[in-house]
Amino acid sequence: MLEYNSIEECSFRPDDQIVVALGFFDGIHLAHQRLIEECKKRAKARKGKSIVFTFQNHPSSVLTPDHPTPLLTPPGLKRRMLQSLGIDGVISAPFDESLCHTPAERFVRDVLQKRLCARELVVGFNFRFGHNREGTTDLLCDLVPSAFEAVTVIDQMFHDEIPISSSRIRQALSEGSLSDVESLLGHPYVIAGEVIRGDRRGRRIGVPTANLQSGEQILPPNGVYGVRVKVDHLDAPPRWGVMNIGNIPTFTDQTNRTIEVHLLDFEGDVYNRYLMIEIIQFIRKERKFGGPAELIAQIHADIESFRSNIHLNHP
Repeated sequence: MLEYNSIEECSFRPDDQIVVALGFFDGIHLAHQRLIEECKKRAKARKGKSIVFTFQNHPSSVLTPDHPTPLLTPPGLKRRMLQSLGIDGVISAPFDESLCHTPAERFVRDVLQKRLCARELVVGFNFRFGHNREGTTDLLCDLVPSAFEAVTVIDQMFHDEIPISSSRIRQALSEGSLSDVESLLGHPYVIAGEVIRGDRRGRRIGVPTANLQSGEQILPPNGVYGVRVKVDHLDAPPRWGVMNIGNIPTFTDQTNRTIEVHLLDFEGDVYNRYLMIEIIQFIRKERKFGGPAELIAQIHADIESFRSNIHLNHP
């Protein structure tokens, strides 16, 4: 897959027959997948390349920096997921003040036409772009055939009468409605990040854990979850695990939330590795225990409970 981290890196030619899918694609949910499949289909029909144009950071990090939108898919995970969908290339441009103030018509001319040499565009029904969100799907459609040969607009999609959108998924996730999250995404929710060194408390009590640096990714409510873990690559062999999200109330009174995952039947070092953790099952809420012995007993009960579940459901 071709990868570009800035608009300036792109050097496509008209003969490349580029079809561009535009959007932030946070979550890569079912509607995003439909849009990407259409982009691939249109590119294949013209023997060209399917290219996703997205941003490294959410536009809210520039527009409302005091209240940035938490991400469903951090950049490293988004890149891996797009690659798994078979896209020919991804442009992950930084969303900065310059791009924020670029008029819509200049973005069309300088980026979509000159840099990307786009023959066709595929966008969602509510796609907006340019300074003050002045660019609309109607504007793009009006540029056919003068600027583009075709513009495909994907209609709003629903699941059980619920609109499929990143904002709806964020809401469901914050409420702990994991079944709704999975239904809207089309896959289990994935928490991803690099493993960092913790205080090794888990190892001292006989249950070693990997501590995850998740950055600005949105998390479900505090609790213990049964998970499936992949290391570095989405096509890596999955490993079962039990994850705790919370404030470690038995040992500390910290305000920062931590993510710790214990990999079942695993021996090895995953420090500085990139983990992708699929949430499979909610086990219990996080709570404060009377001491280490009580906590250890509960951790082993959690592990055995999840083992029984995956044995019954995943022979």
